[in-house]
Amino acid sequence: MKSKIFKYLEDSSINLRLVPLCLVLVSSFLPRTYLPYILVVIIGIFSFIYFRRNPAEKPFVYFLVAIFVLSAVSWLYNFFVYHDADILGLAIWWLTNLFPFFVILLIIRLDDNVDKDKLVDFYRYILLIEFLIIIIQSAQENVFYGDHASGTCYDAHVLAVHFSIGIILTLGRIFTDKNKRYGINFLVLFIFYTGTIITAFKANTVFLFIILIVFFLYQLIKKIVIYKKSIRKYLIILISLLLIIVVGLITLTQTYMLRDMKAATEMTTDKISTIQEEYDTENWISLERWGGKIYAYYVSFLKVPAEINFVSGYGPATYTSRAAQYRMRKMTYYAEKILGDRFGLPEEKVADITGYFEPRISRIYDKYLFKIRFNSTINAPLTSVISIWVELGILGIAFFIFFFVYLFLRLKRANKLRGSPQQPLFYENDFYALLIVLLIFNMFYYNYWEYPEMVIPVMTFIFLTSNYNKGSIILNKNS
Repeated sequence: MKSKIFKYLEDSSINLRLVPLCLVLVSSFLPRTYLPYILVVIIGIFSFIYFRRNPAEKPFVYFLVAIFVLSAVSWLYNFFVYHDADILGLAIWWLTNLFPFFVILLIIRLDDNVDKDKLVDFYRYILLIEFLIIIIQSAQENVFYGDHASGTCYDAHVLAVHFSIGIILTLGRIFTDKNKRYGINFLVLFIFYTGTIITAFKANTVFLFIILIVFFLYQLIKKIVIYKKSIRKYLIILISLLLIIVVGLITLTQTYMLRDMKAATEMTTDKISTIQEEYDTENWISLERWGGKIYAYYVSFLKVPAEINFVSGYGPATYTSRAAQYRMRKMTYYAEKILGDRFGLPEEKVADITGYFEPRISRIYDKYLFKIRFNSTINAPLTSVISIWVELGILGIAFFIFFFVYLFLRLKRANKLRGSPQQPLFYENDFYALLIVLLIFNMFYYNYWEYPEMVIPVMTFIFLTSNYNKGSIILNKNS
């Protein structure tokens, strides 16, 4: 029986579903990596018990079951054929990789006449508070650029991703907001852009500019070439494209991005072969800039497939996934740093503690990547794409391609359902599609599929705008 409090809230103008949705977004700004999982699971249990089932959940239940079965089959094959799998690794992998689907089901369950614009505003308010915090943090360090600017998040690169999402959402407001609050939105846009610079996640900034340039160029070509419209009518798109190009070039020249990009071009096949020779003889190998990442792509796609079942992969948590790092590397190299440097334990004691986890290092990871040291995301040999390819094989890659295509088609269908008699300058969902593209780009760069800080806001806004239940469509049409 519903309590009087819930009954009162339902009878009032407050939409009870908005509260857990706000808490879900807040969880992506918490300072510990495990806190988003705990908070979202608690919210999920409450929501799945209290709120009625949404028919739109059904396709994603199928996705969840499919990836669960695929990972289980891959793990069993490793366990019985390679004898290089353990149940702890599988459990961690299920937590980090199935979590995005749990978030999707939760968002769809909560989306019933929820005012999405209020949630976007709430998210942007959080980012403005985070910006004030990193200004204070930077003033204390007397440096307005670097990893210290993490806000309430556990890492600066996580907050940089949030700012990038905020930029895309704000651009959507500028081009689709009927209230025409251009002044305040341009100010917010500038603040979020400044936040991406202060947090020093250079690669993410490059990805963002590439995505925006291609997006506005595509929109301009589509309006003029396909729809045969006059360029004067879409002059705002042309101006926006030119401004983004100018700001992007200034950003490239005023930061270390060009230097990093130059370092990437120097990773030739001969240099990679030299690294492989060193790998067999050295204890640790340090690769600067893009070195670790490019080397990881090379060996993972050209060397590793010959040694594994490339159809279903080598098994969950056996290579470069975040789950694998919890299972393997973070229990060894990072444990050595923490136990030795921070707590001052003698080497013998550190060796005894970390030695317990040595058998958990998979043979394929040990052979190709375990010795690679890295000090930032830009040279870390860890990406979601590499992880999916090696750990789940061709079937895993096919699954994620199908999943993301389905998301794009879902947004496209929602556009038609909310379509207006006249062709608008932009559909709002055009910008939400950019969130999917940003996630995909970052999956090529790092293990962002397993980062709640990225998948929570992306999935929240995608599924609030693409839900097909009648109430949401009517609400968004009238807003």
